[in-house]
Amino acid sequence: MTRKERVLRAIEFRGPDRVPFLAYAPGMSDIFIMAAMPARDWQPDDAYYPHIYPEAYYLGGWKYKKPFPRDLMSQGRERQDEFGCIWKSPVGEGIGEVVGHPLASWDDLESFPLPDPHAPGRLERFTLYRKLFAGDSFVLGALENGIWERSHFLRGFSNMLMDTAAEPDRAARLADRLCDEWIIPLINRYADAGAHGVIMTDDWGMQSGLLISPASWRAIYKPRYARLFAAAHARGMKFFLHSCGDIRAIMDDLLETGLDVFQKDDIAFMGLEQIAERYSGRACFMGSLDMQRTMPGAGREKLYRETHRLLRLLARQEGGYIGMFYGQPGAAGLTWAQQFFMYAAFRRYGRYPIF
Repeated sequence: MTRKERVLRAIEFRGPDRVPFLAYAPGMSDIFIMAAMPARDWQPDDAYYPHIYPEAYYLGGWKYKKPFPRDLMSQGRERQDEFGCIWKSPVGEGIGEVVGHPLASWDDLESFPLPDPHAPGRLERFTLYRKLFAGDSFVLGALENGIWERSHFLRGFSNMLMDTAAEPDRAARLADRLCDEWIIPLINRYADAGAHGVIMTDDWGMQSGLLISPASWRAIYKPRYARLFAAAHARGMKFFLHSCGDIRAIMDDLLETGLDVFQKDDIAFMGLEQIAERYSGRACFMGSLDMQRTMPGAGREKLYRETHRLLRLLARQEGGYIGMFYGQPGAAGLTWAQQFFMYAAFRRYGRYPIF
């Protein structure tokens, strides 16, 4: 069975030989990640550093006009992304948060410039890597921030929360522009580059419930997600959505509109047994063990036990689960030793049939 077929069978509940795993390393991983880079001719304003993962910088072919700092993501360095948003890490090192929001006024909604998804340099380097290293893997294109995250990056988080209630038509229009001018063209570019699926991040949950009312979410965002999922499906691709927090109120809506895979790093706090009772056999999940409640401080025995429990609950219906390393272990107080114990447990307990 090829790695691509293993992933597709897990998503479609068609009986893979074992639970697939995303390991960010050729040879270990069933999934190969492609990433879009900044446009070749883009540079941040002189007052800022570029907001780009150092790993992506060294691999992706985009070049900064100044010497690239090794501690780019450290506290105190202000960074600008291609949309004009300003990022800063408040403590330690990490992706940080947006502290400068360029779409301050709705008066600028129609004239605000979005990046060109077709710009030279966007996908050329990772298209080459796919040809060299992906082999028979399932190729997954990273769309990064979705319609909600990019909206509040542009407008400001508090502003955007209020906008969904006070300015729903403008919130919807911003989401439409992001879909039409950025995300859907990127979906098509990934399809042209040989991807089999795309993954987008939109964190919708708090520790209990959604950030906005389910009614507002359904009115503004559900139709736009349906368009994004349909665009991927029209090109024969699967759609993965990362969304942290308690999203139980909209999980059925997302499935109804065509989502293929929930990517969750914090699934346990929603209640594994309850999620399994409701979704085992009808929804596919991808993730590590819960990085909030299960992994911190866990030793080998606990990691093996909890992995076995997770798979027995969510991966027993001829598919339904894809394991993965947590992408930023240091930021969550995790170690790579824990991640490798988890990987070993997936390999031990993840062969079908799962008991």
